Amino acid sequence: MPKPAYHHGDLPQQIHQRALATLREQGEAAITLRTLASQLGVSATALYRHVTDRQSLLAELAIHGFRMLRERLLAVPTGNDRHALIGIGRVYVRFARDEPNLYRLMFSGHLFEKGSHPRLDAAGLGAFGVLENTVARAQQNGYLKPAPLAVYTAAAWSLVHGLSQLIIDGHLDDPDEQLATALSAILIDGTHTRPDTGRPHPTGETP
Repeated sequence: MPKPAYHHGDLPQQIHQRALATLREQGEAAITLRTLASQLGVSATALYRHVTDRQSLLAELAIHGFRMLRERLLAVPTGNDRHALIGIGRVYVRFARDEPNLYRLMFSGHLFEKGSHPRLDAAGLGAFGVLENTVARAQQNGYLKPAPLAVYTAAAWSLVHGLSQLIIDGHLDDPDEQLATALSAILIDGTHTRPDTGRPHPTGETP
């Protein structure tokens, strides 16, 4: 593979892009600073001017993942509480399916001890906050039964996170997020305060 040309100011971005590509193609274990330096055609010394160590680089990739996830969650329409809650679940599972190795890295507790990377913790909370705000809005609108916000949010997150992990590990199939839609609807319909107008549609909308 020919070594890419780069300008000095572009090296941090190229390190990130090459590491992200390696993660997507081969997984976290394939990322080493020595290999990255060789792939980019730079010395290890040049690389270390921009990367403290391997774990810091992995943390930056995880931060990137949480920011991507947050952007996708924020794009879910919020005009209808039920559709918004189901949409959040569908988008979360779709992200895991689209980015399985990145998703695994983002939730690698054995790699990232809580508190060791404050920016990573903040990025994770930023994505989680979209789910929490969606649940809170549904509560404020009277759609969900009274219960602690933390309980509702933990239940919703546990459902979509567990489902995502099962799917990307090959234990379940979820064509077109139909399973995510159905399970989200079961959770929501057991906690809402008003009868719905119809049965859940595979796209997350009611007929």
